[in-house]
Amino acid sequence: MTVDEDQIRERLRAVEDPALGQDIGSLGLIDDVRIEDGVAHVSVAFNAPYSTDEKAMGDRIREEIRELDLEPELSVSLSWEDPDSPLPDVRNVIPIASGKGGVGKTTVATNLATALAQTGARVGLLDADIYGPNVPGMLGIEAQPGLTEENLILPPEVDGIKLMSMAFLTDDDTDPAMLRGPMVDKLLSELIEETQWGELDYLLVDLPPGTGDEQLTLLQSVPVTGAVVVTTPEDIALSDVRKGIRMFHDRGTPVLGIVENMSSFLCPSCGDEHELYGSGGGADLAAEFDVPLLAEIPMDPEIRSGSDADKPVTVLQETAAAEHFLDLRAVVTNRIGAVNRAIVGELDPDDEDTPLVPMPQQEPKVESDQ
Repeated sequence: MTVDEDQIRERLRAVEDPALGQDIGSLGLIDDVRIEDGVAHVSVAFNAPYSTDEKAMGDRIREEIRELDLEPELSVSLSWEDPDSPLPDVRNVIPIASGKGGVGKTTVATNLATALAQTGARVGLLDADIYGPNVPGMLGIEAQPGLTEENLILPPEVDGIKLMSMAFLTDDDTDPAMLRGPMVDKLLSELIEETQWGELDYLLVDLPPGTGDEQLTLLQSVPVTGAVVVTTPEDIALSDVRKGIRMFHDRGTPVLGIVENMSSFLCPSCGDEHELYGSGGGADLAAEFDVPLLAEIPMDPEIRSGSDADKPVTVLQETAAAEHFLDLRAVVTNRIGAVNRAIVGELDPDDEDTPLVPMPQQEPKVESDQ
């Protein structure tokens, strides 16, 4: 039986997007189909490398093609290249934000970045917290950035993560309280625009707490895929986080979900969990804003020990504490993929059946042979 491209497209309608609830054909995720010498070359609009959902859909696509007695060859076709973007080679920019300091935002950012890098993803981490740029210390990196021939900043690399930090641009005598308004904007712009990140699958941005100049500078200067918001369960933290979520909503930036950090204390002696800051705050907040609760991470001495030892706990993959961040990695990459695919599918953000509210404003373009 001779099979043509249209038959392949029709066959692939059997593959459903697990996050969006529609088949990949209806969503417009099948870009190009070619048949050459018994091989079906199919390019799909996926943009979340190492997402388990996208891997599963890829496996289903291969199964359907093999049922047609063809050998499948898949490629990714979604391009976010924008000549006006300062980060044309970065697929996904993910701010890690909190409305309040002291909730463990940087711990989440460093461990999530490490977990992503362990999959083989190309990962960058931008430490944009001018008031406490401590990512270099938490990653145990002593190297300083270099310069390219074009005078671009060349970020140092550790554990597969390219790192740029406010700490590299300031010294120990700099008073963060003096860095306000235009000065902060200038420093952030330098970090974003003058760093040679190269090709990245994910650029995580550790934002300072709050909803001020630093956050707005990022949202105005680069296309953001979606934000991860970190909180603790107590009411005072939740109140500040609400302001942060509203800021992202007002700017048309999707909130990928909420991480409740310090959700409980895991006693190293008896193994019991104690709710020191209350319980259920993150889940209630997620329900209030109709976003997922991505993770509930307990206070675990292993996590603190990892930070003190200049190694994120995720580097120690055999620990229970590391599992929390490995699970978070899976959930976050799947959410990133869903955001990007929903844009391609032109889903209505106001439709209650669409699991993404609100939608990003930028329009992607789809190209073949990437």
